[in-house]
Amino acid sequence: MATVAGVDDVASLRPKPDIAMVLGALFALAGYLMPWFKLGDDYEWWFSGWSYAGLSSGGGWTLFTFVWLAVALGAALWAGGSAAAAMTGLVATAGTLVMSSAVVAVSFAMVPEKDALNPVANLPFGLGLPVLGIGLGLLLAGGCRATALAVLRAPAADSRPAGV
Repeated sequence: MATVAGVDDVASLRPKPDIAMVLGALFALAGYLMPWFKLGDDYEWWFSGWSYAGLSSGGGWTLFTFVWLAVALGAALWAGGSAAAAMTGLVATAGTLVMSSAVVAVSFAMVPEKDALNPVANLPFGLGLPVLGIGLGLLLAGGCRATALAVLRAPAADSRPAGV
């Protein structure tokens, strides 16, 4: 019976995580959930992915960020040994970047105009946005590295004799 490389080999089905991508996805998730900013010291409500997800309306379109992060984390678990997983992680990273940027932009649009030249600078900020930025950067860098390593490993695998 013929074997199919990568399918019949049980070792190739085991996760081989890319640590940078896993850490990046976890940091990005933490940063998305942590408080970003609030409109003033007297406000109780912080803008964050957690706040949007907890709305009585259910969070709506903002929940797609969690979907992209879940795909990125899942792909990161196999990205250390699979070009397809690494590229899937990169696509999910791009999706996370777009969606989280849109949610943050909508949040900043809620800041009322004031007399100050830069009203955003006067807002109370949490750690969420810097942690989100670190996570997304690490996820992107890890995905690029994992993809490059998988592509560099591919010619060595293709040079094996047939049936090996």
